[in-house]
Amino acid sequence: MSEEAALALMEARLEMKPLRQGAVDSLCGFYAILNAVRLLAYPDKHVHPRDFKELFRRGIAILSQQRHLKFTVSWGLDPDPWNRFLDRLVPEIEDVVGFRVKRHRVFDKKLRLKPSKVVGPIRYHINFGRPIVLILGAAYDHWTVIAGYSGNRLHLFDSDGYCWINTRSLTLDMHLSNRPHQLMPEACWAFERLSDWTE
Repeated sequence: MSEEAALALMEARLEMKPLRQGAVDSLCGFYAILNAVRLLAYPDKHVHPRDFKELFRRGIAILSQQRHLKFTVSWGLDPDPWNRFLDRLVPEIEDVVGFRVKRHRVFDKKLRLKPSKVVGPIRYHINFGRPIVLILGAAYDHWTVIAGYSGNRLHLFDSDGYCWINTRSLTLDMHLSNRPHQLMPEACWAFERLSDWTE
């Protein structure tokens, strides 16, 4: 466990407010990435709002080049196009914020976890100070950021105002209809801040 990174993540979630998406767009997948980066930048990298606006413009340009912009604004991004978008966006993020970002898969695609075990890998990455970007399928159908946990709650840093979800509500099994939040292994990434470009 990286106590320093975990503490910084907790403080960031409490001190900052997430960027909020527009009332009628479906850009939550993009905003989730931006919000995770804001958490990573805390407390020493004070990224100016104009820099995030520049990053937003670059992201919109990427979506346009990938021919996903119109659909994304209206309906959002499914995991496969979102992952391709993230691949293109990470170098732009690093250029703007000045530090490198590493992505970790939260779940092994082949691993079949019981619902009660799903929260374990999530807590593992949070304990290392890594915010987790994922899509909450089923009830919300919404990309968000998990930035902490306590008891049976996972605390969100969310572009649409959601604050927490219950750990018992999660499943990786698409056939379990009694769990409101369906997670997809290919759409669950923990973000880690590596060294600054200047180091």
